[in-house]
Amino acid sequence: AVVSTQSGHYGRGGEVVNQADFTKRMDAYGKKRNRHYYFMTISKDEIIDAQIKGNLSRFINHSCEPNSETQKWRVNGVLRIGFFALKSIKKGAELSFDYQYQRYGDDVQKCYCGSDKCRGTLGEKLSELAPKPERESPQREDTSSPTTNSPRPKKKESDTLEQSLNRITRDDGSLSSPDNALQLSRLMVQTDSVEHRQLILKTIQSTSDAATLKRFLNYQGLNIMWSWMVDVNEYPALIRGENKLTIIRALQGLPISTKNAVEDSKVIKVLKKWVDNEQSSNSSQADSSEESAPVAEETEETETEKSAEEIETERQVVETGQALLDQWNSLKEVFKIPKKEKSTDCDSALIPLL
Repeated sequence: AVVSTQSGHYGRGGEVVNQADFTKRMDAYGKKRNRHYYFMTISKDEIIDAQIKGNLSRFINHSCEPNSETQKWRVNGVLRIGFFALKSIKKGAELSFDYQYQRYGDDVQKCYCGSDKCRGTLGEKLSELAPKPERESPQREDTSSPTTNSPRPKKKESDTLEQSLNRITRDDGSLSSPDNALQLSRLMVQTDSVEHRQLILKTIQSTSDAATLKRFLNYQGLNIMWSWMVDVNEYPALIRGENKLTIIRALQGLPISTKNAVEDSKVIKVLKKWVDNEQSSNSSQADSSEESAPVAEETEETETEKSAEEIETERQVVETGQALLDQWNSLKEVFKIPKKEKSTDCDSALIPLL
């Protein structure tokens, strides 16, 4: 470690390739008899190759008893991998994490981590590994039984998320302390399920402690909320309005002190678009109703017509959303002195690739 830390983090760098390119590169590196590989999986079809363009994190060694771990975070809508300390790490101590290595061949790679909990080898053969559920498909469940050397079977995402929420919330559903704000942010990044997101949003709504909510904002809370707002457009029409309203109500309770915060995170831009679109939709529907009123009894109700409940939800989205926009627009803006631009001199612009 460069400095002593209790909660430091470091990002993983490299080229992001798909599964097809990953297979090609594995074959190419094998033909070149490369002894070391620097691959790390981000998602089902996104893999980091740090062989050529990686940063120093590619030299972090494996340990069966590591002092750090990898976590997936969504930053401004982009999925990234970072290294986070699991415990206090003194300056000069070697960083390590569990590779959770998947072996593609028959050759077993011996582990030299030296830990008292050393498993002896790095990972298991891919075909021997118990099937794991993908985060994107929470309906798949691991039905294998645990063995001594096999990965711990995972439960359904819904069970895991609800249990995690129960550990960090009170009986009324609010966060029990400011220290749990980080865990809440992690849960938000990890889930793609509409139902799970609703549970988390209700947790935010139930939390009134300003210190806890400020801590949530410090842990990229608004940026995560922005990514959820963007995802709402992909939801089925029947639940889209209700999810918009839930997000708006969660945003209402956040202690945002400057307009810069909502502009930098782009949540104000998305909210304005929601309000404008709903107002336009309601106006168009009203005009259409007036024109077709004389023949309303002769026509059957179509599938595209909205129910009274949907129309009421849209009205609340406009009303609540506009009130929040007015609140945000009244906030003060903080002007920061721009950083001095770096010199464009060729010698100073050259950065060595690790």
